[in-house]
Amino acid sequence: MADLTKNKQDIPANSTKYKPGVFGTLLLSFSVLSNARKILNTNQPSQTLTSVNGIRFISMTWVVLGHTYVFGLGVVGNLATILPDYFKRFTFQAILNATFSVDTFFVLSGLLVAYLTLREMDKCGGAKKFNWGLYYFHRIWRLTPPYMLVMFVYTSLSKHWGDGPFWSQNGFDPNDCNTWWMNLLYINNFQDSQKMCMGWTWYLANDMQFYIISPLILVLLFYSRLGGVILSVAFVIGNFISAGVLTNVHNFSASIMLRNEDEKGNSFELLYIKPWTRIGPYIVGLLTGYVLYKTKCKITMSKKANITGWTLATGLAIAVLYGLYSDDGTIKLNKVTTIFYNATSRTVWGACVAWVIFACATGYGGPVNALLSWKGIVPLSRLTYCCYLVHPIVMLTNYNSQRQTMYWFDLEVSYKFLGHLCMTYGVAFIVSLAFESPMMGLEKVILGRAKKH
Repeated sequence: MADLTKNKQDIPANSTKYKPGVFGTLLLSFSVLSNARKILNTNQPSQTLTSVNGIRFISMTWVVLGHTYVFGLGVVGNLATILPDYFKRFTFQAILNATFSVDTFFVLSGLLVAYLTLREMDKCGGAKKFNWGLYYFHRIWRLTPPYMLVMFVYTSLSKHWGDGPFWSQNGFDPNDCNTWWMNLLYINNFQDSQKMCMGWTWYLANDMQFYIISPLILVLLFYSRLGGVILSVAFVIGNFISAGVLTNVHNFSASIMLRNEDEKGNSFELLYIKPWTRIGPYIVGLLTGYVLYKTKCKITMSKKANITGWTLATGLAIAVLYGLYSDDGTIKLNKVTTIFYNATSRTVWGACVAWVIFACATGYGGPVNALLSWKGIVPLSRLTYCCYLVHPIVMLTNYNSQRQTMYWFDLEVSYKFLGHLCMTYGVAFIVSLAFESPMMGLEKVILGRAKKH
């Protein structure tokens, strides 16, 4: 014990902690231990919008829940009896309309782009001094390597992962991802949906396209609030018109899951995945991020105004989510109402989500903010991107490995959902360690840029 004390005292008081050089830092970018510590770290920088973490996790859980049903349809033997029963349930509307979870992600993306970019523009002295090349490089570097590496594994190895009567010997993608270059360029939402590689990545294409055009609005907002708002409103109106016109011309249903008998064309391809029909929630996010940037998340709101905001947001969200319900499981909206719903519902949902973030960020979130900002959610939030990339692969591997058709009932699907959720986060953790985290570490070394979480 005396020797230990002596050795400790022999250490010079001015000794400094070892810091690796550039080569050492490059190697540490691939360190499983270092990257795992970063992912599992629950600390957040100051001025972080902590409620975003909880919303990310809840939305990802919602995506997994919805896709648990969608990807399992091909291996279920009692669809003829179970689906009509599902459609008649009021509670099942949250699953039928799980597509709104994607609009939540669009809001989050737009909000963070505006909030972080405008703060950086402010620090560096305006748009002219802002490094726009780095703005684009960072997004491409952050998303593309994990995306392409997951696609490579998915395309080349998935055919060898299992067998059975439902297992395709050619892998999960019928075209062997021969249109991968469209994914690489983030334009896969403009191709035939039947030929799309990793079809769920249409979201990434839209998000990248919105990111590319965001500076048009951000620069205007930075120098002219009125000009930025006018351009933003123009984009939203364009969203309303395009979605409404497409619904009218093709007689689309108000739900992508319940088609009209006389629909003309593929609503998924024409209405659901196109940027001009999905940009509304992203614009709402941009404007919310601008407000938080201008106010520095510090506003004074009366109790009455706060209650009114929460009441409106809750009421509108419920109306959007459950408003299509009927006792017999069919949609009772006339054509005019359907056009209005398809044109505005996603932007209205985005506004409701934006209110939650705004209220939480400015100190008016109460218990909602406490729940969404819980530190235990932070690591799960960091895995969201990899979860989105791999969750259908996890589900397809499980479903296509079945030896016989499944008989669905509530407990069975609940177990499937929880299993998919846990396996998705487990696989995402490994993928993040192998593909995503190293790229983030390399970015810091190559660019000397501190990554903001």
